[in-house]
Amino acid sequence: MSDLVLVVSADCRLCDRARALLTRLGHSFREVDLADDEAGDLARRGVPVVFFPVLVDGERVVAYGDISEEELRRALPAESPA
Repeated sequence: MSDLVLVVSADCRLCDRARALLTRLGHSFREVDLADDEAGDLARRGVPVVFFPVLVDGERVVAYGDISEEELRRALPAESPA
């Protein structure tokens, strides 16, 4: 699977929920804070990083905002255990 990136901001309740949901569903991801240069790079490439959190798989926005389990299950295949 491509690199899943969760763009977050400080003190973000929805970011905390998305983080917990991704972990519970067993998806590997890394976080990028809105203040980081990488978030700016994503924005320059056309990824809308204004609604938090934003989950990106490569260049594709997978989900954003109040991310639900159903939304993630539809958008992301289950990862195989390593």
